Amino acid sequence: MRTVYTIGIDFGTSNSCVTYATYLDRGAGEVEPEPLHRPEAISFNHRDTLPTVIFLGDGKDQAPLFGEPAEEKAPFYPELTRSGFKLQLAHLVHGRESFLLAKQFFQHLRKRTAEVVPLDKRDSSIRIETVVGHPVQWSADQREETRRAAMEAGFPNVRLEEESMAALYSHLCDDPEGRRPKPGSRILMVDMGGGTTDFAFLQLAMAEDQRPVSIPVDPAPSVPAWGNDRRSYGGRDLDQLLLDYLTREWEPGLVKRNRQALMREIRRFKEAFSTRLREGALEHESLWLVADDARRVRLTKAEFETVAGEYIHHFEVLLRGALAEAKLAPRQVTHLILTGGHSRWYFVDEALQRVLPHLSTESRTIMRHPHPEQSVARGLAYDSLVRSSAGGIMAPMRRAAHAVWVSVPNGSLTGAGGAKSGAWDEPILLLPRGQQLPFQTRTPLRIRVEQLGLDAREASVSVRFFNGQRKVALAERVARFERGVWEQVSRTISSILPWAKAAVTPDQFEVLVACQVDEHELITAELLVTRYVRGKAQEVQRQKMQLTSAAA
Repeated sequence: MRTVYTIGIDFGTSNSCVTYATYLDRGAGEVEPEPLHRPEAISFNHRDTLPTVIFLGDGKDQAPLFGEPAEEKAPFYPELTRSGFKLQLAHLVHGRESFLLAKQFFQHLRKRTAEVVPLDKRDSSIRIETVVGHPVQWSADQREETRRAAMEAGFPNVRLEEESMAALYSHLCDDPEGRRPKPGSRILMVDMGGGTTDFAFLQLAMAEDQRPVSIPVDPAPSVPAWGNDRRSYGGRDLDQLLLDYLTREWEPGLVKRNRQALMREIRRFKEAFSTRLREGALEHESLWLVADDARRVRLTKAEFETVAGEYIHHFEVLLRGALAEAKLAPRQVTHLILTGGHSRWYFVDEALQRVLPHLSTESRTIMRHPHPEQSVARGLAYDSLVRSSAGGIMAPMRRAAHAVWVSVPNGSLTGAGGAKSGAWDEPILLLPRGQQLPFQTRTPLRIRVEQLGLDAREASVSVRFFNGQRKVALAERVARFERGVWEQVSRTISSILPWAKAAVTPDQFEVLVACQVDEHELITAELLVTRYVRGKAQEVQRQKMQLTSAAA
């Protein structure tokens, strides 16, 4: 019987964690219900997590460094240090650089993981799977770029999992004999990370043979912004607030020059401050070394609540917004799972008490993992067990967190029998938010395009995809057709003689768009583009593509 190694990678904004577990393989995707080796964190520099930081090196004497050694270099080489690049994945401007940094970071993770897991062993007696976590609200491009970075770094059989679902797996599988939610329970999962705070609901089925349903919600667009019109809500937002306050009387140039070092110091200060408040203290003091100068910083609870008042209050706003998005009354939530280092703040418990007073840690209806920094990575390593249903937990059915839209400039929809429904400018909905996954369009969307094309060498038509309520641009695909000789001549003449433009025949196309979306919202689109010349079909292009970031 083969051995299955499952690697769980919590690729975090501020910190990352890698775990692995082993199982006996039953075949056909099934594993034995009891793991050979339950998830265990792989240490980096004797720590279970490592900062998501890269020191690039200078290409000469200094080699690239990762994690804590990279953080230690940051004060001296801020221009060669990179952090927070996860948040820029699939960004139109910074996406390419962020992808390369993510790939480089995953390569470092692989090198260390290969010392524990036989990644380079070619043996039919083992099978290796890699599961990478991602925030629930990430777009299709951000998810795909994460998966692609891990694959190109050399991890085998890479698939994705939502971080909030991984936290649930960790709680249920780490304590298999403990009290489990009853059938019909509604579980709210809150993942409070460095870059995002994500919400998702899990509706347990009433019957044992039915799968639960995962329902991600995103309250951010529907609730008022906080601060200076901020929509993001994570540990890094609080880092910036506290840094601005604690250095408010410092010389601005000093703060700017030492930003990398100061961000490291503020994260350490914040964690210690949060711990002190939970222990009952009302203030915390620390000594920072800044440009060879020791500076004492001090923060009281009263100051914190003044400086971060909007931030503190916004968690409750998001919590109530998540309930409203899911159309649930607070009493309908039976359990709550908290994960992410940011969930340990005292104000989180206070907000939960106000919004969900019927839940508590004593009744085990509020659950926090004893190792919250590992909970997502541990849950990812349990993914093989959950997928096989051998652990008594059925993998959930999922609903789409984002809508998918398509737009073809200068297009008009064509209905049954070729009847036109008129020109349109707004994107057309392909996949509604909340649609059960996996999904595929029943019939292709048929679009007629007529546009004035003055390019003498080729005719082209673009197809654009969008994601989410705010219609974030995902990708643009262009079908190009080389013109015939006489067409090239006539177009060239029209470009020289402006009065001849009126005689140019518009380019005509028909575009058929079919779309498939898997359970993790990765989109595969198939385009069939036909070009017409004088009313006759002349050339056809078929493109089947995984929608990845246009910036990559």
